[in-house]
Amino acid sequence: MKSIYLFPNKLKIPALVVFIISFILILLQATHTFDIEINTKVFAIANDYILEGENLDKYSVIITDNIYNEILDITFFLSGVILAFSKEKTEDEMIGLIRYKSLTYSTDFTFSMLILSEIFIYGASFIPVIMFFFYGFILFLNIFYYTKLFIYKKQFSYENED
Repeated sequence: MKSIYLFPNKLKIPALVVFIISFILILLQATHTFDIEINTKVFAIANDYILEGENLDKYSVIITDNIYNEILDITFFLSGVILAFSKEKTEDEMIGLIRYKSLTYSTDFTFSMLILSEIFIYGASFIPVIMFFFYGFILFLNIFYYTKLFIYKKQFSYENED
């Protein structure tokens, strides 16, 4: 079997801490209870201000923008991926199978819900739904993986007590 490259186990705890903090900050930002602005000049391949009332399409320009959202999203996604794909202390075939099944279940669940949303949600209301599924995929992947891993370890510990 071809070996799968995973992140080292020592990254699991830092990734968990960053994942939880970034998730809380995303929830606070979504409810508009906590807002930070980090305005700086950035290079934009495409820039469209149609949502802000201006109808100016610009391509390959340097703009001033609040990059807090981008920093928060990148930390959430990277820490979620590192958390899901870090080695366990004792990595065996069953844990690899659990990781694979969790990835499959997360993909199936996310795209099933996205298809249902495509059928039942229309117009501009669909934009937040799509954004939810970007975050939801990483969240569901970690929830499915660690739930199944907990159940497996609990069963394994009962078998070793005999």
